Amino acid sequence: MFSFVLAGLLGYFLGSLPTAFLFVRWKSRLDIRSAGSGNVGTLNSYQVTGSFLVGAAVLALDAAKGIGAVSLSGLLPDHDFAHQALAGVFSILGHNFPVWLRFRGGRGLATAAGVFSMFCWPLVFVWGLFWSGAYLVLREVNPANAVASLLLPLLLAVIPGFFLSRFTAGGIPGEEFTVFAAASMFVVLVKHLAPVRAYIEERRRARFRRHDTGGGGRS
Repeated sequence: MFSFVLAGLLGYFLGSLPTAFLFVRWKSRLDIRSAGSGNVGTLNSYQVTGSFLVGAAVLALDAAKGIGAVSLSGLLPDHDFAHQALAGVFSILGHNFPVWLRFRGGRGLATAAGVFSMFCWPLVFVWGLFWSGAYLVLREVNPANAVASLLLPLLLAVIPGFFLSRFTAGGIPGEEFTVFAAASMFVVLVKHLAPVRAYIEERRRARFRRHDTGGGGRS
């Protein structure tokens, strides 16, 4: 039990390192939580600073947090998949809800990509394909994030476990990997609830405006 606690703490505190906050503070002397969208992540750090290098650095370091959590948990006395998966999920949790920023963090996509790259890197590209298709339809980043993050565990759930395990590092049992993926994407999706609700509300208002405008023209 202690080894699981240690893996979780390791993942959380590594994931909670506020890279976007620190880079934006250094570059623009701004609190990213009060600028732009308020999200402590790659896209907002780029939009607030206008610096491609800042955005790229935040993206790389946020992904590195997930990679580091899985890698370092492999050095623990007990370092099977369960421990590494726990460290990975908690690194995403730490990124999204960092104690240092009063639990106002990012949305976990880059960190989750780092974690998944350690276990099954092709899934990062599958997620990207899902995102591209969703973005072409919805034309908004956050709803596309949510759709892709929902579709990924659903896809894994219908793939036979023995087949899925062939694509994972070390032949992780497919059923266990699917549970891990679902937990990871749940943490990501929690932070997308608010922007998705805002997107749906904006689309609803837009329909009403079109309807009212059309009605006025006919009268």
